[in-house]
Amino acid sequence: MRYRIVLEHDSETRSYTATVPGLPIVIDANSEEETVKLAKEAIAWYREEAGASRSDPAEPPVEVKNA
Repeated sequence: MRYRIVLEHDSETRSYTATVPGLPIVIDANSEEETVKLAKEAIAWYREEAGASRSDPAEPPVEVKNA
């Protein structure tokens, strides 16, 4: 399964926000790289908590889209 990470940059606060459509994930961080890293970790955690199959890859493929 593929997940899309949508990034937004707030020039006023200089922070980045990532959301994952279809999942209850919202991440705020100070850099684009850190935001994507945390979003990937949140996806993995969500899948684990939701009882995803062990046969699924540990690191799901993601697509990063800047809003």
